[in-house]
Amino acid sequence: MTNHRLGRLRSSATVFFLSAAALSQSLQVQPNMRPLTPDERTAMTGKSWSPGCPVSLDDLLSIRITYFGFDHLTHKGRLIIHKRFAQEASAIFQELYDIRFPINKIDPYENYEVGGGNAEKNVTVGFYCRKAQDAPKEWSGHAYGIAVDLNPFDNPFHDAKEGWWPKGADARSKRDDTKGKVSPSTEAFQIFARHGWAWGGFYSGEPDYMHFYKATLGGSGNVLERSYVATGLQYVPVEQ
Repeated sequence: MTNHRLGRLRSSATVFFLSAAALSQSLQVQPNMRPLTPDERTAMTGKSWSPGCPVSLDDLLSIRITYFGFDHLTHKGRLIIHKRFAQEASAIFQELYDIRFPINKIDPYENYEVGGGNAEKNVTVGFYCRKAQDAPKEWSGHAYGIAVDLNPFDNPFHDAKEGWWPKGADARSKRDDTKGKVSPSTEAFQIFARHGWAWGGFYSGEPDYMHFYKATLGGSGNVLERSYVATGLQYVPVEQ
């Protein structure tokens, strides 16, 4: 979900392994990545991106993703991610495809009704520019292009005041082996963690099961200016 700020890992069950590599690491563009086209920029403006967002359209890449669908067939989708982490996101989704983790659909946010149209249709998205619900003065991870909502209807967000979101996803909130769901026991969770992407399912009181974001640390409010980026995360269950 877009509405959470970064750096909200409160669970002692997650341990960081950090590198001192600056976020200004060199960009390596692969054949399945490209800058946004003029048509894509037009479609995004006023919906997923507007002037004043923390990144420019030039900072984003369109990644062509191969994924394994709920129908057990191979599909192609498009994910918008910040150029610094596009190669990493591409590798993550290739690994998800390799293990045949089912994804309902991957498509840009602007192709759906603003405010959650993609979540209601169970569409996986990357970039879209909004402030964080739990910190209205801060940008969400999606606004920087370093977050992904994976199968959002099957992996809903729990709002402490309003309940499960998107609407109608209450029955999908239980963490079990149903296709497309994420939990610490799933290979999908482990794949994201190995690449240094944290999971919103550990948010205290408001689990956000759909939400993965690149973990960064440092003194700056702008996550792209922080000194440290996680190169890997290890899940360590807490003894009860």
